[in-house]
Amino acid sequence: MTTAASAGAPHAGVPRWVFLALLAFALLVRVALVVVTPFGQSVAHRIEGLNDEPAQLNYVRYLAEHHRLPVQRHHYLEPGAFERGDYEYFQPPLYYIVCDPLVAAARASSAALFACRAVSFACGALSLVVIGLIFGRLGTSPSCRRLGVLFVALLPTHAYFSSLTSNDSLSWLIALLIVHQMLVLLDQSRGASDATFVGFDLRLGFLLALGLLTKTSIAVFAPLVVLAYLWVAWRARAPRAALAALIPLGVALVVAGPWYWRNVALYGSPTAFAVGFGPPESGLVSLHGVVHTLRASTRYFWFPMQHVPGVPAVRYGEAALTAGHSVAAALFLARARRARDLAMGLVLAAVACGQIVMGFMWSNVEGRYLLPALAPVAYLIVAPVFSFASRWRGGERLAWAYVCLLAVHAWGLLAFA
Repeated sequence: MTTAASAGAPHAGVPRWVFLALLAFALLVRVALVVVTPFGQSVAHRIEGLNDEPAQLNYVRYLAEHHRLPVQRHHYLEPGAFERGDYEYFQPPLYYIVCDPLVAAARASSAALFACRAVSFACGALSLVVIGLIFGRLGTSPSCRRLGVLFVALLPTHAYFSSLTSNDSLSWLIALLIVHQMLVLLDQSRGASDATFVGFDLRLGFLLALGLLTKTSIAVFAPLVVLAYLWVAWRARAPRAALAALIPLGVALVVAGPWYWRNVALYGSPTAFAVGFGPPESGLVSLHGVVHTLRASTRYFWFPMQHVPGVPAVRYGEAALTAGHSVAAALFLARARRARDLAMGLVLAAVACGQIVMGFMWSNVEGRYLLPALAPVAYLIVAPVFSFASRWRGGERLAWAYVCLLAVHAWGLLAFA
């Protein structure tokens, strides 16, 4: 079954040069963020620096100087944590290992900073390529695919964290690659004793392992991968085909397992979240806690900086946009009924549930924690708009104008900085 987003493009299409021009503009904005964003929580050129960036860079410097993994002894709520910058050591090490040789080769601290930012920038740029591949796997038209890439390219939160020293950008890239491979898996026809896909299973396992060695939030994909194998086995009426899920899970366990065993030995927990965020807070398992999580997630999904004062009209407008697009996405999925579309909804639901659970434990909830589900977020915003607009002549241009304005509108908050 095809969705409206994959049907023929609406009349009065958008020229390809418009896409290239807007994409070039988005990349230039990201380059500017790499260059002008101040280091640490200070403000310059109306742009606020990331308060975690000094601690992220200290992790890389520790590796470069000591050639071993650091041990975290203080969480970020303890007095002096931000001055010491020693509260990110609980994070999985892959991003910092990638940056390690660059920082070791840098002669100046500014060069080390920009080297780590460049790694994040490269991961963000590659993410745009993978978004295009995912939209292609979902059967969208070329115009809808380009619009999906532009939405992500222009989105402030993705642009911001893909321009600074942070493991977020690499983790989002790996999450996108996992989603792409899950879509490939859903299109496979496997028999009970089909061993021709072992290479694919191993590749998916290494992606899971690399994700788990970048950020613990990638663990949400493990059960989703199992469900994908179960679906393929059910469709083929070959229950034994589901056993192939043991290959990627086994690879992930062998490759990433030692890091999480180290966490258990050092911190008494595989995730070490209590070491990073501090002890779980009380009183959050309540209606007030849920409302706080929803508000914080909405606010910081659209715009990541905290120095801009709350503008009630903007906040209520963004809440209305989020609610409206959530309803539109649910209706779109109800009509689609394809495994690939439903998989997008399932990934988003799983990540959103994780966000709620985290909000029950810590009040420091951010919108970027939803971006492991960047692919379904982009698809379930862009595809319903594209499908709806396709009913009218000129609808494609209307869809492009709306989605691009939706992505960039939060940049206007800098006028209040």
